[in-house]
Amino acid sequence: MKLATRRMLTTISLAAAFSISSVSAFADTTTVLAVGALPASLTYSNTFTSSDSGTTFWDDYIFTITDGSVNSVTSSINLDSILGVSDLRARLYKGSTHQTAAIAPNELISAWGTTVNYSPTVSSTTVVLNPLTLSAGTYTLQIKGIVSGSAGGSYAGVLNIAQPVPEPETYAMLLCGMGLIGFMAKRRNTQA
Repeated sequence: MKLATRRMLTTISLAAAFSISSVSAFADTTTVLAVGALPASLTYSNTFTSSDSGTTFWDDYIFTITDGSVNSVTSSINLDSILGVSDLRARLYKGSTHQTAAIAPNELISAWGTTVNYSPTVSSTTVVLNPLTLSAGTYTLQIKGIVSGSAGGSYAGVLNIAQPVPEPETYAMLLCGMGLIGFMAKRRNTQA
């Protein structure tokens, strides 16, 4: 009976240790970014400690806009194996639900951004989401990576939001309207 009790306690201890380590593997955070008057530049960041080393994170930055154009730049500085974030990525999708799997094509706005690494030991990783025009709604900018430094790591970024840029057809319509108003004003002057 004592041997069975020891085995059960060992099994429970291992299960508890495994569950604690698997919980730390999801160091996810959700932050709501308050968008004021446009244009706006919103900053976001996260810092990880040595206890997070080796874990994957999925951080969500949720924002709501009437409409506008957006872009994002996220960077991390890696100091050899001491501080760092590897496999740093960013994507943008509609809605505010936390997603860790593939996102439906009609919800995905921008797939994982382009990552640039500069050198092997002391390096900087930069992820860029190119400018996009968004309609009114709620969106999630998601940052993903692996804490690779033995002392942790960090990243920081900027989300730029601006008024939507009119399409070329809008300018053509505006010029036609201005021309029509000018024609009508000239016609009234000649009739008077």
